[in-house]
Amino acid sequence: MTDANYLHSAQGTGTIARTLREERRFREVGMLSEDTGTLMLQSRYPLTAEDGTVQFEGAVIGLKPAGDAAESIYDDMRSLLAQAINHGLSNGEFLVVEKGGWDAPAEPFCLFVVIPDEDGFVSIIEAGPAPRSSEIWSPHIVAGQDSTTLSAHADPDTIEVAPIIMLDAIAAWGLEPWDLALTFGTPS
Repeated sequence: MTDANYLHSAQGTGTIARTLREERRFREVGMLSEDTGTLMLQSRYPLTAEDGTVQFEGAVIGLKPAGDAAESIYDDMRSLLAQAINHGLSNGEFLVVEKGGWDAPAEPFCLFVVIPDEDGFVSIIEAGPAPRSSEIWSPHIVAGQDSTTLSAHADPDTIEVAPIIMLDAIAAWGLEPWDLALTFGTPS
């Protein structure tokens, strides 16, 4: 991309237009034009002009032939997940990292959500299939269960490490970051 910094700063913040994935679950969406080599992103929220009309802002990002992945790819993904988690926390949403595409399977997935409990709030990270090759996750895997869940009291420290724990589970999938999608949702 000619402006990867813009995309990185906008992704996972709730400002990019969304499309319905399924009931109460949404993904950020853009329009890719292979002919012009551009990615077009539309703002999620319209602006009202002085004349009362509604307008949407947008951005056009130029694309160029792919090269080697940047050395910062892990840090970029961690930062993106942190951004998406913080957005979700601010808006009462959960975050699911899953395989991209409209016909994506139910697994693999990695969920992050904060829910209330009797002592305040608890942060939950669930991964499926269970990430058996992970040193972080393997002690928590229960035989016969398809997924594994980690939970802790929700505080700034547990929220800060959530992207690292999620990336550890995601690494077991054998997928590249550009094969993944972020899905936001509202608990029922």
